Amino acid sequence: MKNKGFSPDIVTYNILIGSLCSRGMLHAALEFKNQLLKENFNPTVVTYTILIEATLLQGGIDEAIKLLDEMFEINLQPDVFPYNSIIICAEKVTWINQGKWEAGFELMSDMVAKGCEANVVTYSVLISSLCRDGKVEEGVGLLKDMKKKGLEPDGYCYDPLIAVLCKEGRVDLAIEVLDVMISDGCVPDIVNYNTILACLCKQKRADEALSIFEKLGEVGCSPNASSYNTVFSALGSSGHKVRALGMILEMDGMVDEAIELLVDMEMESSECKPSVVSYNIVLLGLCRVGRVSDATEVLAAMVDKGCLPNETTYTFLIEGIGFGGWLNDARDLATTLVNMDAISEHSFERLYKTFCKLDVYRQLNLSD
Repeated sequence: MKNKGFSPDIVTYNILIGSLCSRGMLHAALEFKNQLLKENFNPTVVTYTILIEATLLQGGIDEAIKLLDEMFEINLQPDVFPYNSIIICAEKVTWINQGKWEAGFELMSDMVAKGCEANVVTYSVLISSLCRDGKVEEGVGLLKDMKKKGLEPDGYCYDPLIAVLCKEGRVDLAIEVLDVMISDGCVPDIVNYNTILACLCKQKRADEALSIFEKLGEVGCSPNASSYNTVFSALGSSGHKVRALGMILEMDGMVDEAIELLVDMEMESSECKPSVVSYNIVLLGLCRVGRVSDATEVLAAMVDKGCLPNETTYTFLIEGIGFGGWLNDARDLATTLVNMDAISEHSFERLYKTFCKLDVYRQLNLSD
């Protein structure tokens, strides 16, 4: 470019420096920066930010801080980004392992003193560092401080506070922080709720966990598999296994999990033996997804365990067979069972009417 009379600008030089850094050629990039200084072609904040981040990637925190100091020496005012890069890297590499969270505050104080205000990222990293060092109250203080300065905390500011409070067993305070988070207009994610649910369940507070779980939909935070598993575990261990079975079948495709829980209840060591209600719940789930043969096996296991079926058991099975496409078999079974007084005349008539409507509906579809 120079030989052809073109003068490269700082954008050109920054691209070149960035390219060298991305290829691991940090030493060459630094040499190039030094050459620019000798030629009185001053680098910009972007130049130094690129070099600082590349230096940090190689673990050179002290070297990165020297680059930061160098910016002031050439009367270049850094913005918050190079500071945040150093704070984040130092928090990961040094402060967490050695508990030197004070260094983060020193750097932030230095940043503010030099006219560069901390942003949400700065605060979230420092709050995380404090929480990992067990200093929850200081983390809460930092949260209040940033709010006083007009900054709006995001989830990354609240997450570590909720996590460490639950880790310490202070779940009630964690719930308070969650409420503050919501009142501040910051919507918690399912990880926040799962952390609190797990802590409540660990403390044998299954009813409170279930109350929060049931309200997840109202706050716009749908439960995931971890949420269900946490609550199932709590209900199961607290003797509410039938309730857990019912919840499992609220989720599509979780019939196998229901069967696993039923098998667990059937074990000799189990304190909560399955009742006819437990078996009926699983039968209903199997019939809903068309797994009639599996439902029949559950019925056989039920009888083998000495648990006699009731009218609901048979009704579920008949409906499952009928809606599964075997209408004639369902009618034959219903007739046999009503003659044995296993189901009532009322149930038989209801089933027969249902199957007649279903048969007509299918015949209409076939004619189309």
